[in-house]
Amino acid sequence: MDVYTVREARPDEQRELTRLCVRATMHAGHDEAFIDRTMPALTITVPLIGANCVQVVEDGTSTPVGVVAVTPTALQGIAQIYGLYVDPAHWKRGIGRVLFGAAVARAKGIKAGALMITAEPSAEGFYKRMGAIRIGEGPFYFSPETILPSLLYVIPREA
Repeated sequence: MDVYTVREARPDEQRELTRLCVRATMHAGHDEAFIDRTMPALTITVPLIGANCVQVVEDGTSTPVGVVAVTPTALQGIAQIYGLYVDPAHWKRGIGRVLFGAAVARAKGIKAGALMITAEPSAEGFYKRMGAIRIGEGPFYFSPETILPSLLYVIPREA
C-alpha cells in the first residue's frame, strides 16, 4: 500500500505545482486552447503558497503527486477549495481523498464550517462521494461555454 505525506507547499515549487495542475486538466479531456484561456485558474501562485493556502501530497520518493489550495472567502465560516489536482500518473490511488482530508483540516484551521467547491464537471462525482452536495452551477469565468457544478461540503462538528 502506498504511503502519502501531506505538507505545506514551498515557493520554489510554484512552477512544478502549476504544471501538475495543467497535466491533470489536460488528462481530464481539455485541449491546449482551454488551458491557455484558463491558466489564471490553474496557476498555483507564490502569494497563495506564502499565505499557507497550498498543501502538497507527496509519495515515498518525496515527489509531489497532488496539490490542494484552500482559501478563506468573504462569507464568514466558509472556505473555498481554490483547486485540488492529482497528477494523472497517480489517479485512482486514494490521493484525492488525502487531499480532500487536508482541505477539510485547513478549513477547520481557519475556523470554517463549510467548504465551497466549484468543480471540474468530471470531478463532481468525487466530491459527492466525499459528502458534498450540489447547490447549483454556473459558467466558468475564463471559459463561459464550460458550465461548472457548485458544491458545498459541511464539515462535521466534533463531538
